[in-house]
Amino acid sequence: MALPLTPIDEFSLNSHRMLDLRDTVLHVWSGQVRAQVPPAGGISEPVLIDTLPVLYERMAALLTPASFARDGFDVTSIAAEHGIERAHLADFQPETLVAEFHVFRSVLFDMLDAHEILLSAPERRALHLTIDRAVRESVRAFVAAGATLRERFAGALAHDLRQPVTNVLLAADLILQMEPPAAIAEWAHRIARNGERMATMLGELLDALAIQAGDRLQLTLEEFDLYALTGSVVERARDFQGADVRLAGIPVLGWWSRSALERALENIIGNAHKYGDAGAPIEVTVSENSGRAIVAVRNQGKPIPPEEFDAIFQQFVRTKDAGASATAGWGVGLPYVRTVAQSHGGSAVVYSDAGTGTVFIIDIPVDARPFQQG
Repeated sequence: MALPLTPIDEFSLNSHRMLDLRDTVLHVWSGQVRAQVPPAGGISEPVLIDTLPVLYERMAALLTPASFARDGFDVTSIAAEHGIERAHLADFQPETLVAEFHVFRSVLFDMLDAHEILLSAPERRALHLTIDRAVRESVRAFVAAGATLRERFAGALAHDLRQPVTNVLLAADLILQMEPPAAIAEWAHRIARNGERMATMLGELLDALAIQAGDRLQLTLEEFDLYALTGSVVERARDFQGADVRLAGIPVLGWWSRSALERALENIIGNAHKYGDAGAPIEVTVSENSGRAIVAVRNQGKPIPPEEFDAIFQQFVRTKDAGASATAGWGVGLPYVRTVAQSHGGSAVVYSDAGTGTVFIIDIPVDARPFQQG
C-alpha cells in the first residue's frame, strides 16, 4: 500500500506501475547492496531499508504529468535523514552512501525496463535528478552528523579524563613532598611531567572543540617580553624533550595572552621536534617589524606538500606523514596555534620545501588589546 504522501488519484499510469514494483525493487536492491557494499552485509533489513520506501514513493509520484517537469521533487529531508541514520553505523563512510545509491539507481531502471514501463526522456531525467539530489543531501547530512558525533564524544571523553589526570598529578606531588629516595623521586617527576602533558592535551582538545563550535577564544592580556617567553619554552623543549633548539632574535615588548602564546609556541616547537630531522637543529627567531611581532620556527626534514598547508590548520586533521607516524596526537595543536594568532589580530602560516625546510610563523600585532576589546 502506497504511503499517503501524494493523492493516489493524481498518480499517472506509470506512477502506479512504478509504485507496484516498490517492494520488488527494494528486495532486489537489498540483496545486491549486501553483496556489493561490504558494510551493508551485517545490517538488519529494517535498518538497511531505512527511508528508501518513502523516497521511492516520492519518485513514483514524480511521474505524474504535473510533477515530472519540475526537475525532480525536493527530497532534502528524506535523504538527509537517511544520511544521519547511516552516520550512526560505525562501518559506513560517505563513499558507502554513494555506492548504495548507485546500486539503487541501477536496480530501479533495470526493473522499470524489465517490466516494460516506458519512460519519456523528461521522466527519466527527473528520476535521475532526484536520485542525484538524494545522494548529495545524504552525504552532506552524513558528514555533518559524523562531525557532531565525534565532537560530542571527544568533549565527553576530555571532561571525564580531567579528574583522573588531576588525581595523578596530586599523587605525584604528595610523593615528592615525602622526600623519597632519588630513584622514586625521579619516577614521581616523570609521572608529573606526563600528567601535565596529558592535562595540556585535554585542555587543548576542549579549546579546539569550543573553537569548532564557534565560541570565541577569550584571552587575558598582559604586557611582557615575547622573546623571554619564547626562551622559557625553548628551555623546556631542551630539558624535557631533548630537542636541539637554537633561539635568536631581539626582545619584543607587547600586550598579549601569556598562557595562550606559551601553549601555541609549545605546539609548534613540539611539532618541529616530532616531525623534523633529528640530526638538524630547530631554529627559532623572534623579531619585530612595523608594529608586529614575528616568531618563526624552522626545522629540516621531509617537506609538507603545498596542498596540505591549509589542511594542517583545520580541526582534527593530520598530514599523511603525521597520520602514519607512531607519534600520538589529537590533530588539534596547529589549529589552536592559528586560533591564538587570529585572536590576537594576527595569523599563523607555514611554508615548506626541501631547500629551506619547514617554517611555521606566528605574526601578531605588538598590541593585541584592540582585537580583544572589539
